[in-house]
Amino acid sequence: MFWLVSICLLAIILVPIAVAVMESMWIRKGSRDVGFWGWARIVGGTCHVPWGRRASSPIVLFKLRDGEARGRATKAAGWRRWRVELRAYHTKPYGFAARLCCPPQPHLRWRTPGLIPIELFNDEVGFLPEFSFETTQDNLLRWLLRHTPTRHALEHLRTNCGAERIEIILGNQQILMRADTPKNWKVGAAVQHMGPAMLDALKKLSVNLADLAEAMKGSGEFENDATICPGCAQDVDGDPHRCNGCGHFMHRGCVEMVGGCPILDCTLSADALPGLKGIDVAADDGEDETPMVVAHG
Repeated sequence: MFWLVSICLLAIILVPIAVAVMESMWIRKGSRDVGFWGWARIVGGTCHVPWGRRASSPIVLFKLRDGEARGRATKAAGWRRWRVELRAYHTKPYGFAARLCCPPQPHLRWRTPGLIPIELFNDEVGFLPEFSFETTQDNLLRWLLRHTPTRHALEHLRTNCGAERIEIILGNQQILMRADTPKNWKVGAAVQHMGPAMLDALKKLSVNLADLAEAMKGSGEFENDATICPGCAQDVDGDPHRCNGCGHFMHRGCVEMVGGCPILDCTLSADALPGLKGIDVAADDGEDETPMVVAHG
């Protein structure tokens, strides 16, 4: 009886460790997949390999009209699922935060102050039946969804990607787009298949929000931006969080919502690549651009 109990206890201790080690090895091997380089070539971006034990995947960079975008893959919840992730960093704030989910997801509640659910009805121009919406500025999100090309790109995004779940977070100067693959997809196939459709939708959102940012700046909305959270464009008060990477004050919930600092050049941003500040990323002009590798020790 003693030996049986000992064996059971040993199995309880060792099996999770063995599974974690195997999964870690699988992630590390899969993250170097040639599909990242193929994705970069398809869309005219550049591919950068962040060396090191904590590197989740290569990062693909794209030029935008107002800033730049970065794409990568991380391990999603569930066995053998990947999450393809795109982030656009704008140089000018567009003044609100929002979360769009397909299929609909529960409300985040506490993370970003003022982020509340809204409902769009089928007689409204911006109606997207398979999405749930949360925002800090109802009128600005509705304005965004009235743009037909953008709305159509979002409406068909899940089908075009083949994703099980899509989440889009708008964070004042950042757009975060996440798409979870079905089970057993290889990471290279995932980024090559899902990446172009996601980037197309991201670019449409980015153009509209860049136009909004210009209008907001022209109206003097951000004259005193020292007290504004870069993640949601609302005042930082109460118990503010100060980023150790860039020194900006922001809400802790906004940092958690986007998974890192929302400032492009901050070393604590989710997809930071030290040494790439100010790099000239190839524009998406359809040319067969050769990806560039930047190694970090």
